[in-house]
Amino acid sequence: MIATLARLALPAWVRSTRPPRGPQAIAAAQDRIRRRLVRQLAPCAIGRQLGLSQVAAAVDPERAFRELAITEYGDYEALVNRTAAGERGLLYPGRTLALAQTSGTTRSQAAGERFIPQNGRLLRHHRLGGAASLARGLEAAGTQTLAGRLLMVGGSTALGQHHAVPMGDLSGIAAARLPAWIRNHYEPGPDVSAIPDWESRLEALSARCAHRDMTLAAGIPSWMLVVFERIARANGVAAVSEAWPNLRLLLHGGHAIEPFVASLRAHLRAETWMMEVYPASEAFIAMGSRPWRLGEGAPPPLELLTDHGVLLEFCPEGGGPLDCVGAAQLDAGGIYRVLVTTPGGLVRYQIGDLVRAEGPGLVRVAGRIRTRISVFGEHVEGFELAQALAAACSATDAEVAYYHVAPVLPTPSEPRGAHQWLVAFTRPPRDAQAFISALDGYLVAHVLDYAAHRRGDGQLLAPRLSILPSGAFTAYLAASGRCDAQRKMPQAWPDRTIADQLLAQETCV
Repeated sequence: MIATLARLALPAWVRSTRPPRGPQAIAAAQDRIRRRLVRQLAPCAIGRQLGLSQVAAAVDPERAFRELAITEYGDYEALVNRTAAGERGLLYPGRTLALAQTSGTTRSQAAGERFIPQNGRLLRHHRLGGAASLARGLEAAGTQTLAGRLLMVGGSTALGQHHAVPMGDLSGIAAARLPAWIRNHYEPGPDVSAIPDWESRLEALSARCAHRDMTLAAGIPSWMLVVFERIARANGVAAVSEAWPNLRLLLHGGHAIEPFVASLRAHLRAETWMMEVYPASEAFIAMGSRPWRLGEGAPPPLELLTDHGVLLEFCPEGGGPLDCVGAAQLDAGGIYRVLVTTPGGLVRYQIGDLVRAEGPGLVRVAGRIRTRISVFGEHVEGFELAQALAAACSATDAEVAYYHVAPVLPTPSEPRGAHQWLVAFTRPPRDAQAFISALDGYLVAHVLDYAAHRRGDGQLLAPRLSILPSGAFTAYLAASGRCDAQRKMPQAWPDRTIADQLLAQETCV
């Protein structure tokens, strides 16, 4: 029944959720959203704090808005705490329905959790982003995808309470608010999804879902591979495609998929459709410009959701407030910080992500602001590390479970630095030295500053490889409170804080 209804409704559904295309249409949609958000937020405490009333009254409101400061979490923390305690009218009109809890990957490891308050308008925005992504995926995979079971691997739906406001991962908040037509097909079901401990939830998920007819799966690639391994083992087969032969669509996001393509190929049928999504607790930023298949090696660019109620801005490296551009003005090849203005009361808020523009309205996630490597001036972005790792895996027939890149700092006896790659393999490389050479060769060929620093072993020596058991990474994640299907391993860090903790965990597993 659900597949039949979806087949009838899909064309209209796709049209209604498709972002505008072309610079003029994108700019017009974003201008409407900016004016609406300024009007909604100006009477609130955050509007008064940031001067939105002056923006609304300005002769050139677009220019006045661009003159506002770029903000970060500290600018909101006091108002967030008061909002969570039940006060209204601080960040937005009306009441707070939930608090999305996120630690992020750009703050100090001791900085603690952040709370992104969610009101009705912001939750609707998240739903629209999910609906648009699903509709686009179904265009390729077919509405028959909805005839089976729909697995969503995310955070626990057992929400806590913070001053009587439900609190948890955004994925758990969203799963707890699924519409009835999806809830009847949703796996792993409400009881399993509510288990707070990830390992216990994974065990229960495997027991419940091992023999069910799964047609759609969604989650972070590295964690989905953990699920696939468990399901295959429970069925006594080598690949999840043997246990779930009707799996037609995988929605993925959260980190670069390239290093995991080889492992996913081993589990999924070649005809399985893939659809990338780019959600964050603050806003649903983008979705894949089209579905793709693993044989392509990498996903297509992401299309920004420019008509879904959130204003998106992009700040070039080293730029200030007036240097930020809209989605329609993105220059292909440029690296930008992502700013959002949302109905949840965030104004020109820097979410901590970097994107590489592919042209107006199109981007690829480039990594996190703090997870790039440039200790020696080599300027290697997160997406370049992921692509180098994928190239090394392809060259040496290796498969990766987890990885982390850290600097090796100069010493009095060795004034040159290096990159240390800490990697857990599901299949180790045939030749470790060839793996290192492939990593190095890719970065020399594709990153100009890295090549300049590597030339003649000038300032940067060849990379080092440390092979760790997967348990070292999961132990680190557990110790830092991140061992969950929505929590991501920081894939690089500008100092050795994480690397040294991983190496210490190795001796304990």
